Amino acid sequence: MKPKLILFDVNETLLDLKPLARRINVLLSNEQAFEIWFSKLLHYSLVETVSGNHEDFSNIAKATFEMTAAKFKKVIPEDEIIAVLALISKLPAHPDSTEALKRLKNKGFQLVALTNGNLDVAKKQLAFAELDHYFDRIFSVDEAGAFKPSSEPYEFVLNEMKTQAAESLLVAAHGWDITGAQRAGLQTAFIAREGKFKYPLAEKPTYDCRDLNALVERLT
Repeated sequence: MKPKLILFDVNETLLDLKPLARRINVLLSNEQAFEIWFSKLLHYSLVETVSGNHEDFSNIAKATFEMTAAKFKKVIPEDEIIAVLALISKLPAHPDSTEALKRLKNKGFQLVALTNGNLDVAKKQLAFAELDHYFDRIFSVDEAGAFKPSSEPYEFVLNEMKTQAAESLLVAAHGWDITGAQRAGLQTAFIAREGKFKYPLAEKPTYDCRDLNALVERLT
């Protein structure tokens, strides 16, 4: 079944995090610093969800950055942490993002963005990357009160868009996001961004693509 609604993850799927990664690695004097921080960010967002709480993603980002800095025995002033993390709002789109969204929009697909970040940050990100006008709506998991890959965010979007899971497609460069959407009943498309891999214990995604252009070709 061709999907009617396509949900896009934002960070790393549509936007390139390399500028932020380089800045964090320099600040913490370690080439693995960004990866360690980002993993902690995702980990502790899930800690909030599974323990029955919800916290702003930006606050978790700051807290886990402090943890990561401590791991590398660095003391970074709070204002510098805030300034570095603010780069998340000024990330470039991946080279294939604009053309892929344009083609899908022109083919009549409903497009929405769904991010773990808060709504204000998500809107700033997509506006800076000049992608915001392709979306019928931009969603934050804050509206569902739980972080991806728990089922609540996907189900919230489907309810708001009045679309069934089976006729909806989640597009992401993260194995955990693909797994969550699969288990919520959605079709999925894994985008093989550099250094990103599928989760071997999950079912194969509906579409397994090298980039967004390859997905567009298969959908159209």
